[in-house]
Amino acid sequence: MNYLKIPLDFSSITKRNKENDRLGCTLEESIAQHLMIIATSKQGEVFGRPNYGSDIWDLEFNQLVKINKWEEKVKDSLYYAFIEYEPRLKDVRVSVRLSEIDDDAETTDVHVRRKAEIKVFGTIIETEAPFSFATLFYISPLSQ
Repeated sequence: MNYLKIPLDFSSITKRNKENDRLGCTLEESIAQHLMIIATSKQGEVFGRPNYGSDIWDLEFNQLVKINKWEEKVKDSLYYAFIEYEPRLKDVRVSVRLSEIDDDAETTDVHVRRKAEIKVFGTIIETEAPFSFATLFYISPLSQ
């Protein structure tokens, strides 16, 4: 077992049997977990690593930023964090797409949230295998 699955199950670590197999994950899963940690961290949150994280949290409730500018800023922050802090990937490409979701079209109150779709593509250095990762963030609840 070279990589640990997140979240860690500390009770299973102390057991010496086949349950320990559930603690491990593949290289691809480990990279995906790390990319998710970077994406969900606020830049500057990790001491000594000012670029670790993304701008999502700085821009989350900012309604004055245009969608294409928001996508560009988040994409750039993720790209630079990924290439700096995930050394197992090369040729990294990141795409970010922000769209609005109507939560409650049937009621008179309209609740609009935004959905950020993040996709990452690259090559795993160790195996030269292609790598892809995608996730969604639901952000910015608005009431109109």
